[in-house]
Amino acid sequence: MRYVLVLLFLGCSPVVELRAQSPCTLHVTDGVVDVPGATVWLNGRPVGSTNARGEWMWPSGVGRLRIEALGYKVLEVEGDEGCTTGRQTVRLSSLAYELGGATVVGSMSPTRLKESPIRTAVISGSSLSDVHAQDLVESLDFTTGVRETVGCGVCGTNSVYLNGMEGAYSLVLLDGVPLLGGLASAYALDGIPLNMVQQVEVIQGPSSARFGSQAVGGVINVVLAPLHQGDAFSSLRLDGHGRFQTSGSAVLGRENALWQVGVDGIHFQRRIDDNGDGFTDAPNMDRVVTTLRHQHLSNERQSRLTARLFVEERFGGETGFREVDRGTDRAYGECIDLLRSEMTWGSAPRRGRGWTFQGGGAFHRQNSTYGMTAFDAQEWIANVDAFHSGWSWSENQYLRGGASLLWDVYKDETPASSDMNVWVPSLFGEYAGEAGSWSWIHGVRVEKPSTQNWVVAPRINVKWTPHSIWDVRFNSGRGYRRVHLFTEEHAALDGSRDVLIAEGGLNPESSWNANLVLTRTLGTERWTGSASIQAFGTLFNQRIYADYDSLPNAIVYRNIDGLGWNRGVSADVWLNDVRGWQAAFGATWLSSELFESGILTGQGDPVEFTPSWTTNLRVGQMRPSWGWNFTAQSVGRMTIPYYNESFNDISAPYALVNASVNRSFVHDGGGRHTLTLGIQNVTNATQPSPLLGTDDPFGEEFDASRVYGPLEGRRVFLEWTWRRSGH
Repeated sequence: MRYVLVLLFLGCSPVVELRAQSPCTLHVTDGVVDVPGATVWLNGRPVGSTNARGEWMWPSGVGRLRIEALGYKVLEVEGDEGCTTGRQTVRLSSLAYELGGATVVGSMSPTRLKESPIRTAVISGSSLSDVHAQDLVESLDFTTGVRETVGCGVCGTNSVYLNGMEGAYSLVLLDGVPLLGGLASAYALDGIPLNMVQQVEVIQGPSSARFGSQAVGGVINVVLAPLHQGDAFSSLRLDGHGRFQTSGSAVLGRENALWQVGVDGIHFQRRIDDNGDGFTDAPNMDRVVTTLRHQHLSNERQSRLTARLFVEERFGGETGFREVDRGTDRAYGECIDLLRSEMTWGSAPRRGRGWTFQGGGAFHRQNSTYGMTAFDAQEWIANVDAFHSGWSWSENQYLRGGASLLWDVYKDETPASSDMNVWVPSLFGEYAGEAGSWSWIHGVRVEKPSTQNWVVAPRINVKWTPHSIWDVRFNSGRGYRRVHLFTEEHAALDGSRDVLIAEGGLNPESSWNANLVLTRTLGTERWTGSASIQAFGTLFNQRIYADYDSLPNAIVYRNIDGLGWNRGVSADVWLNDVRGWQAAFGATWLSSELFESGILTGQGDPVEFTPSWTTNLRVGQMRPSWGWNFTAQSVGRMTIPYYNESFNDISAPYALVNASVNRSFVHDGGGRHTLTLGIQNVTNATQPSPLLGTDDPFGEEFDASRVYGPLEGRRVFLEWTWRRSGH
């Protein structure tokens, strides 16, 4: 370890020669407002960021500048141009009307983040990469209100919770195109290479009026970075548990017709059992994800196409399990073979006015065995959208509208009635406007699934700006979720519980959701920042609930006879300064309850796996040739499934800490090399074994659904990345 540190921080690298000239003020603007917090690169190295006035001081004439800011195109200029008067002004072009670069995804006409009435959190790709996580889901886990959960302590199936609402309530978008379906909530975010991600937009609030079913709790939109000729990236990563990961991509073709090819792979076959229960703590995995992207620009329109092929073999179970034991009672193992393909496409006007056409499709095939139980599931899904950016009858008043069509086919082999074949046509529209310090977006969606009655979902979004540094947003709307029974429930598939449907079947779920957000812009000459506080709540009617408690050996899927109430308060603050310092802190208090027997007394039953509080902290510094990063998360107590008096049904709080340092080397024409040394789970925080009945894993007492915290302990990792920016 000492030798690695010496190589990282005492190694030689080219040094930029600063010529002694009069200082120059670099002023970054978009033509309307200043751009604070823009990162400035000098000759391939990050050297600072603009202050609250969009300014950065530097010695003039020292080389080539690269300016990057969230929501804007990257701009490169020569530093000795335009600074004869001691001030150089550069203008960034907004990505708000570029496909794959929308600043806010909640409206049919993308808007700058600060101007939108819809509360949206935007996380840059560089911030996600600073966490040095295995994949995008793990990176998002350190975002306020977003939490990765693992539903199986053996096979490691995961999903993303938004404000305490499970993955089935969160809709995943890729460049604004919905990746719908029951299996998408568990697998759509896995395997997206972080080097391709420009930003992730998270709407924590009602979005069914825009996107339909599965957007009750919010939307996660993964925005892939625009392509530039000559861009290339590669990385290698190895951790102390023997997990090897590699990734690479390259951009080819003409500037107006570019192609990108990317590959991301993980190999992990070491069977770790630090908690001594005889089962693997983390699932073994071989995963390869291939991505092909195309971007085409003409004078009037721009189009893009993204295709992904996801192949994975995953295993968890007894450490002595062999492949010949699969599906037998000789040794218990859970083997999951996945094949998932996705395609998204879109065409939009270059100047942001006119019709946008987009759509996508996915095929998911899963052939799995859980002990002696087989789970063979398939899903085909396709959707197409067409919408107009707006018609205006007076200044700052717009009416926008569109239509969509969804086809969803799902089937599996479990005893539940989960198979489906449904068509969902829909119409949607919104009215947007502004007057003085007020702006708004009100919308409605009407759809008619082939398996149920008409569904109407309205929404209201209002923003009030009493002062340039204060914003108040109120978002409210109706959410709904079509019945899509995704039966990959571990407790059912390992044989310990039967899957039952309540008599009379399941009805569609309905809810009303609202949040109120207060935001304060911060900053001085040397630093910029923002602070916000949000109160949110969702009231459910006929909530679809997986009931573990009514029958001891069954999971009963039913609509609750009463109300469900999910509410809480969250706050976050972030700060950047011109010397490369970055800091962010967030906290969430959450309560999620079902009111059935106690609906009149006000006493509810807590929903499982919703922690009472969480906090997130990220602190780091980025200098021209080195940097460091520290991320931490604390999670409070939560209710977990109850089995008998021998096991506590309340989890223990825990804290997860990651830390890393990096050293960069830049060579003329050779790109930027970065070596990173880090430690994941510094405090070695792990929960006790989540497994019950390990003495007889084929018996009715065996279960692995009590996962609430980390299962894998402390590990060191070493990562090398190389990036070359094109034109």
